[in-house]
Amino acid sequence: MKRAQLIITLLLLALLLALGFAFRLPANYGALPWFGWLVLAACALGLGFGFVALDTAKRRKYIFAPASEAKPQVPRTSALLPIITDPNRPPYPHPVINQQTCIGCHACVEACPHDVLAMVNGLAVAIAIDQCVEDTSCQVECPTNPKSCIVINTSKTIPERQVPQRNRQFMTDVPGLYLIGDVSGVPLIKNAINEGGDVIQHIANELKHAENQDAADYDVAIIGIGPAGLSATARAKELGLSYVAIEQGQALAAIQQAYQAGKLVYFKPDEVEVTGGIPLPDAPAPKETMISMWLETLKSQQLRINEFESCKNIEPDGPSGNAFVITTVPDKTRLPTQYKVRRVILAIGNRGTPMRLRAPGEELKIEVTPTEPVLPAFCNKCGEKRTRQAKFCRECGTEYVGIVPPSFADDKVKYRLSDPNHYQGKHCLIVGAGNSAVETAVDLAAYRSADGSQITGWRDNTVTLVIRSDFRSDLKLGNKMMIYECIDEGRINACFGVTVKEITTTEVALMDARARDSLTAQEKARVKNDYVFALIGGDKPTGFLERLGIKIGQGS
Repeated sequence: MKRAQLIITLLLLALLLALGFAFRLPANYGALPWFGWLVLAACALGLGFGFVALDTAKRRKYIFAPASEAKPQVPRTSALLPIITDPNRPPYPHPVINQQTCIGCHACVEACPHDVLAMVNGLAVAIAIDQCVEDTSCQVECPTNPKSCIVINTSKTIPERQVPQRNRQFMTDVPGLYLIGDVSGVPLIKNAINEGGDVIQHIANELKHAENQDAADYDVAIIGIGPAGLSATARAKELGLSYVAIEQGQALAAIQQAYQAGKLVYFKPDEVEVTGGIPLPDAPAPKETMISMWLETLKSQQLRINEFESCKNIEPDGPSGNAFVITTVPDKTRLPTQYKVRRVILAIGNRGTPMRLRAPGEELKIEVTPTEPVLPAFCNKCGEKRTRQAKFCRECGTEYVGIVPPSFADDKVKYRLSDPNHYQGKHCLIVGAGNSAVETAVDLAAYRSADGSQITGWRDNTVTLVIRSDFRSDLKLGNKMMIYECIDEGRINACFGVTVKEITTTEVALMDARARDSLTAQEKARVKNDYVFALIGGDKPTGFLERLGIKIGQGS
């Protein structure tokens, strides 16, 4: 209520009270006759209306003042930063994408909690600006300089990105320790491949002219074999450097799992050429085409990769500090192994190591007996490569004959869904409450449209979603709508307030999420199960990098 309205209300209330008393009291009540009370009431009314008139005059003067005299209101912010506005767009806060500088890295899309942004033809696009809640993390995570994603009409102070520090030769604050690829803060395949080739070229030139080099087993160690690490490995062999390539899982597994089967991958920026040690398709292509090219390079160049070997520590060694001792633990032996190297390249990615359930039975293997035949990759008659989902050779017309693969041992607990089509008629249990867990549950329970925005059909899996408390607050609106649709249709059984107590070959035992000890906690339910998907987040490599002496600071 405005001040003038409040005064008028109080005056009317006083007038009503006065009239009420006037008919009940004698004419000479108190020290004044009846006309004295009328004079006092008139003075009060005049004074009140005077305040109202004065207040109104001040506001009229401000409204009709010339534009040059009107003082703009300064928004209350923690820092007086300029506010970016656009008169041609809605006045509320929302992101704007510069299509000319966007590199299609997905960073802003993944950072947005409410599906305001989406990838269209390899570039970020604001598709639902009315859903923006002024989160601003999309602008924070944009890696380009200047920013390709800008939140306009916001009065918030937007912080800088925190990324590992390195120089133009990709060297960190630790001399001889280099950082390339996704972990450097630019999540881009083409950029990672080129950095892998460039850093090896720089190291080769440096070692050629280096003096007082300590004795070492290898010239360079490459930690992490994704696009950047594989590119560096291929270029190291090409230049004749002795190398050891270490990967905690399977080579290229992270990049394979980052995209769904058949996902069309765009290679941005278009004007940048591939100069690293591995190739890329000339145009947007399915992820399978990209991966097959890299695997062919790995095979043809006979690159040696130490798979399923985790890097635990990197320490400087030698009096001159020109060498490092790397300590690893291979999965096969579980015994510490050390390598002495002259230079170290970290290409470990930024997604981090998946967090584990820490429940009994997490390491279980199950025997899988395939029943569906797998079609060959090439025609047995003419050798022509089979196109995706083709049943007949396009060159000679020969029908592809599938072969049922032999039985194999598979991990019961998975930490990412690579292809939902691999699971048919299975009892699947997903642990997690974020976007990855919800998307995995939906993909195992239903078929989605090409853009992933709506459900088009149902699979025959039995899906259980285990949530410790409730869905995460940053769950995207589209994911929230689809998960509730699956729950309403009875396709997903959501269990809130529970967690995994024990994993067996055929079942999963659940317990109260508040229980501190899984051994003594009371079992709440037991669910029939074939596969468990643990999607409870990952330990980002920030702590590991800081322990090595790499500074994390403001980036682009």
